[in-house]
Amino acid sequence: ILAQEHIESTCPVSSELFKPRADYLLQVRGMSMKDIGILDGDLLAVHMTQDVHNGQVVVARIDDDVTVKRYKREGNTVWLLPENPDFEPIKVDLKTQNLVIEGLSVGVIRR
Repeated sequence: ILAQEHIESTCPVSSELFKPRADYLLQVRGMSMKDIGILDGDLLAVHMTQDVHNGQVVVARIDDDVTVKRYKREGNTVWLLPENPDFEPIKVDLKTQNLVIEGLSVGVIRR
């Protein structure tokens, strides 16, 4: 699932719909998270934070690529894990690669 940085449209969402609050909606492209119900074309509600824990679903930027995956940190290595066996985990070496956590998934809106 890769993200593209452009605004297609706006969609008002009640602040009470997601906890913690959703700061923006990201349109999902791809099927790497299908086994937990995040499908191609869905809107992923994202809470902007860099405070994430193992097992949470995050929006992560590696260099210029943005992806949605399950987060797992082991020392200086972060694994971004898909929820579809057809996709491989992404290994990020924090010593040599630039990883930015852009936010935490807090919900999904199916279109």
